[in-house]
Amino acid sequence: MTHSWQRRSTQAGYALYALYACYVLAGAVAQKMGAQLPFRLGDVGEFLLFFAATVLFVVGFIQSDQESSGKGWLAQLDENAERYAMLVFYVFVCVVIVQEVIRRFVLNYSSAWAQETAQYAFIYLGYVGAAFAVKERAHIRFDILLQKLPARLHGWVYLFAEFFTLVFAIIAAYWSLHTVAQLIEFGGTTPVLRVNKTWAEAALPIGFGLMIVRCLQMMWRDWCDIRAGRPVYVGKSMFEE
Repeated sequence: MTHSWQRRSTQAGYALYALYACYVLAGAVAQKMGAQLPFRLGDVGEFLLFFAATVLFVVGFIQSDQESSGKGWLAQLDENAERYAMLVFYVFVCVVIVQEVIRRFVLNYSSAWAQETAQYAFIYLGYVGAAFAVKERAHIRFDILLQKLPARLHGWVYLFAEFFTLVFAIIAAYWSLHTVAQLIEFGGTTPVLRVNKTWAEAALPIGFGLMIVRCLQMMWRDWCDIRAGRPVYVGKSMFEE
């Protein structure tokens, strides 16, 4: 059943990509012939079709990952929520840039929405990735002083660092929510899609909100390790495989 759902999701993603490609080709041909398409999706419609295709395409891989792990969906979501979201945004950025190059330099039928949505998707990728890095303890850090301390104090140092990361994330989330609230109240649209900028600015409170959750989880994990006398999780060093 899971394998069937995975296959259907991937096939649906391919089908939507194919539908988008046919629409673009039809638009390019119509433009060269000086004709008009009987209907137009517009910038928002093209973006939604392309993004839906990307999500369905990635969902197939996520289903495969869940099936191989053997864990429940809640455990998988707790472990990989940011990774799945990053995969969606990363695939979207890569594919939308490639298709825009083809549209512009091969078909001479460029879109207005591709650059804008790629920029916003990259912003989401960065802030969701920051939360993932907190979970994996993968942010750049200087551990020269840490290595000079006794091993029994390492856990307390990490706990101390996570606390201040939590404080920073709470402050940043508060002020980013303040900005989002102002956009909701007073409006303000993106240059191309003409949608409320809240959709773009929401990357900050979402990212910092996830960081808050992950900081609390890491602090609890460190506290449990300290009480049990176990070495705390240190993550991977830079360039470590």
